[in-house]
Amino acid sequence: MSDTPSVEEGSVTNEPGLRPGRVLAEARVQKQLGVADVALQLKLSVSQVEALEAEAYDRLPGPVFVRGFVRNYARLLDLDGDALVAGLELERKGTSAMAAVPRSHNIPFPAKGKVRWPAYLAVLLLVIVAVVVADLLSSPLPTAPRPVANSVPATPPVPVPLPAPVVPAQPDKSATATDSAAVVTAAPVEPAPAAKAAAAEVAPVTAPARSGLHFAFDTESWVEVRDRNNRILFSQLNPQGTEQHVQGQPPFSLVIGNARGVRLNYNGNVVDLAPHTRIEVARLTLE
Repeated sequence: MSDTPSVEEGSVTNEPGLRPGRVLAEARVQKQLGVADVALQLKLSVSQVEALEAEAYDRLPGPVFVRGFVRNYARLLDLDGDALVAGLELERKGTSAMAAVPRSHNIPFPAKGKVRWPAYLAVLLLVIVAVVVADLLSSPLPTAPRPVANSVPATPPVPVPLPAPVVPAQPDKSATATDSAAVVTAAPVEPAPAAKAAAAEVAPVTAPARSGLHFAFDTESWVEVRDRNNRILFSQLNPQGTEQHVQGQPPFSLVIGNARGVRLNYNGNVVDLAPHTRIEVARLTLE
């Protein structure tokens, strides 16, 4: 039969010969808790809990820590912590205040609430890189710059033959006075039917309406412009600080890289590229 009376919940008294470690161990067994369960709830190592129950205080950090460990252990078991702390024999056990800080690697369960934001940040970066690569792969590859004519020469008009000049007929000197008094005027010469048809077919040629684009590059940017026939009017990498003028028949299809550093005017009107920009690339159609 044990010489230490059984421990009832909250019934520890400060009596001579009180063994705090023995009291804690018996109370733990009565509550059907294992050493690992206590270590997990107190955030201690298994070896520290065993040292408390064996009263091996020299294996713990120091008197201040030992008192705190005992109070927390007693509170977990619904015991009187002050009575157990009063029964500690720290001086006799030779506890050093400079003992090494306890290691926590023996705790059998991982700590809760571990911050995982570095992993979330890495996943976010991978998603951004995947979106950028997919957008670049879906964009048409830049082609070699080709000279684009700013204007298309109009078809020269076909010369129309003019009617022959009308020359008044000279009076015959051998005619009589009566005949000489009459003035004979030749009728105007009508142009030939073929000349009339040619004049009717040849009408003034009107060039189709053309519109102008003006680019100003605050940063280096690659630009491609296509006209209404999907013909490439302009396609090249443009250095920072340069400007480009492009003319053609609308609607225009535009692809502009580094769109935040590009200023665009269409027929004298400023075009806002922000609503059409996705991941630094603007795609839009101008009517």
